[in-house]
Amino acid sequence: MTLAEAVAAALEQAGQLIRADALRGEADAVRRQAGAWTAADPALRLKGVSDRFTGDDGAYEVEALLELPLWLPGQRRARLELANSLGLRAEALARLLRWEVAGVVRDAVWAAKLAEVQLQQANAAYEAARGLESVVAKRYNAGELARLDLLTAQQETLARQAELTAALADWEQARAAYVQITGRLQLPEPLNWPSLPPITAGQEAGAFADDGQGAGGLPNDHPLLAEADAALARARAERDQVVSDRRGNPILSLGGRRTRDARAFPDDDALQLELSIPFGLASQSAPEIAASERQVTERLAELHRMRREAERELVAAVLGRRGAADALQVAERRASLAADALSVAQRAFELGETDLAERLLAERRAREANLDLALRRAEQGQALARVNQALGMIPQ
Repeated sequence: MTLAEAVAAALEQAGQLIRADALRGEADAVRRQAGAWTAADPALRLKGVSDRFTGDDGAYEVEALLELPLWLPGQRRARLELANSLGLRAEALARLLRWEVAGVVRDAVWAAKLAEVQLQQANAAYEAARGLESVVAKRYNAGELARLDLLTAQQETLARQAELTAALADWEQARAAYVQITGRLQLPEPLNWPSLPPITAGQEAGAFADDGQGAGGLPNDHPLLAEADAALARARAERDQVVSDRRGNPILSLGGRRTRDARAFPDDDALQLELSIPFGLASQSAPEIAASERQVTERLAELHRMRREAERELVAAVLGRRGAADALQVAERRASLAADALSVAQRAFELGETDLAERLLAERRAREANLDLALRRAEQGQALARVNQALGMIPQ
């Protein structure tokens, strides 16, 4: 299973993409509204007048009008632009959700991987302790070592067994968290996408090559910034719609009227045509226009905040990766020295030149150095995953 498949499985588990589907549905609804013949719902207006309960001379008047709200210039265009902005935000939100879930999956994958490394080292230490206990037991039976040495070796084996049990519990817990997020048992292979570093070790966080990346090394299509920019575009489209709707829609009324002055007179029929034009006072539309302007300002400020946050995350990831590389060099040197010291201690113990305590001390130092080296090596991949996440890369 690839990392992209793990992210897709986690998205399915999370069930968050319905938010983007809801935005697409809203965009379709606004687009259908812009394509309607009238600016609002038509209405049927009926009117009846009679003298039945007064003089009862047979006079009456019946009137029926169909009211049709008319579009103002620019209203259709404003709604179509709003629908387009909603569609773009739906796509940006879908990418943002994939990116956020990718970060959760990356963290879970590397938590499981680090727990697996610790489990492997704990198992190796346990096997080494068992081997040493076997050697000590043979030499004790041969009369070369005291019973205290055998007891010490047995205690060392039990201590390593306890560490192995704890490491196994941590690994099972990390794997369970990964399974809960993705619903899959297998870890992805390879663990990172892309597998190659996106930046060289000598590049600073804010000095990337100009190859489609924005300020601070952030790509122009970073999901976090793209969603914030889409939200800003929606706020501007909503503001334009409010401006276009600052006046009420004119209403064209079509219908007929039938009247009669008395029973002796014939009915009179007439065709009616009315047009109602609101004045559209600025004082009435000012609050809505001001509120829409405030929304635009807030979205713009949010975009700036998101950019600064993304830049900080990228700087921290780049520096973390650089620090992990430096720590690996130290761990390699330490492990090499500890291995040499252990080899000397093993040889001296076999020749009887040193006691078991010295041998166990060298064993412990070598074990700690090997565990540190294995973790530092694994952390290289974890640091790369964090850089990929900070750069907005979505596994494909």
